[in-house]
Amino acid sequence: MLLACALAAAVGCGYGTTSRTAKDIKTIYVPFFENKTSEPNLEISVTERIIQNLVTDNTLKVVPENAADAVLDGEIVGFKNEPFSFNQNLNAEEYHVVITVVCTLYNRRTNEPIWEKRNFVGDGSYFVEQVENGRTFDDAVEESIKEITERILNLTVQDW
Repeated sequence: MLLACALAAAVGCGYGTTSRTAKDIKTIYVPFFENKTSEPNLEISVTERIIQNLVTDNTLKVVPENAADAVLDGEIVGFKNEPFSFNQNLNAEEYHVVITVVCTLYNRRTNEPIWEKRNFVGDGSYFVEQVENGRTFDDAVEESIKEITERILNLTVQDW
């Protein structure tokens, strides 16, 4: 959890806020999400990207938990890497990565959810045979995380 705050400080935590959120929510804390999948390090990538998106968006200030108006809590509950298309010999040529995250945004002062247990799904694909400038497994994972974290940002900073 301290690493999440340190990351927030390192990427520019401390910018001002605008009026796109509920009037009493100006600051947010994002602890590392729990990774309930067997895919390593997803919690780091997802949490870091959410914090970066919040800092870049500049609507809410990312702060330590004790200074936050809201807490964005989440867990990574699904990771699939499945064959998507096959060649004439029935060998997989393309794979599809799907990541599922469940999040809740709490008002820290009231300990009530602003929104809760929302599912966010992101996906991406890659080819087994690498062609020049082709997509890789890492590209597909990154695309999935990007979709998820942009959706989380949009829901987090909208008027509730």
